[in-house]
Amino acid sequence: MEHNQVIEASKQYPLAFKNLAPSLIDKFFTKNASKTGFMYDYESDKWMDISTVEIPEIKDWVKTYNANNIMPDSEPKIQVLDIQDKIAVVKVELDWALNRKGCDYIFLVKEKTWLIDKILWQSIL
Repeated sequence: MEHNQVIEASKQYPLAFKNLAPSLIDKFFTKNASKTGFMYDYESDKWMDISTVEIPEIKDWVKTYNANNIMPDSEPKIQVLDIQDKIAVVKVELDWALNRKGCDYIFLVKEKTWLIDKILWQSIL
């Protein structure tokens, strides 16, 4: 039961970006959630500096990221790495754009329901 709830909460993260749905961020993220990671710049062939964004920036990103339908219809690969009573860790690999993959570690907390609290991510070369 907990396993399915953790997966369902984790699925909402890429769906929010795919569907331009900041309401999913409001429903499935903690109020103080953050997303930290490294994007690879394919044009200059180098890693960009570390980036950390919090809820307002995440919601802004969600509103515009897939406006031009850059996200393929492929399903994310979701793997639950650990579930405890109040915390869980999930690995998500997905296509963020054509030939642009990402690996995201999602850290969830259980309040009344499972909520995403932190995301640690990077591009996959």
